[in-house]
Amino acid sequence: MPDFSIELAAEQFRRAYLLYVIEICHNKDRYYYIGQTGDKNYITARPAFRRLSGHLEDRGESTQNQVYRYIATKVLGYREAENREAFHEKIKQAVEDFLVGSTIRMHIYKVHLFDPTISRSDHLINVRKISLLERHVIRAFTNSGKSLINKTTIEPTGPCPYPRLLTRIKSEFGL
Repeated sequence: MPDFSIELAAEQFRRAYLLYVIEICHNKDRYYYIGQTGDKNYITARPAFRRLSGHLEDRGESTQNQVYRYIATKVLGYREAENREAFHEKIKQAVEDFLVGSTIRMHIYKVHLFDPTISRSDHLINVRKISLLERHVIRAFTNSGKSLINKTTIEPTGPCPYPRLLTRIKSEFGL
């Protein structure tokens, strides 16, 4: 028997427009990151598992490792980790130790499946709608006083395009 194993459901590899909430539980503390899939620059919507691995990447030059960088800078106090330079081994070890003492959950909400034959204009419509949903969810978490990892908290510019999903998320997180 192995020491531990990772099992991923096949659905974790399907491209889709998703909203997700990463929850980090460390002792009694809870930290949340709200994100979505659907790229503004490319016609794609990455699978949830790929987004999670990007958020936890330990390369300092990365632009997608918001969760890792937040832990290094805001939780552990390594201000030098704010720069887009390689993380020192001391920072990597401290974040590793923090993560080893934590539980990470990624709560995933399917909004639309991704169609690889979609036109760029239809893709951008989907991206705008899911981005607006993301803003509504971020505002709900902020208003409830939850510890939010997201650096950018842009106010929603219109009604939520998925009100039932927003209500569901608020209910599930007690917002």
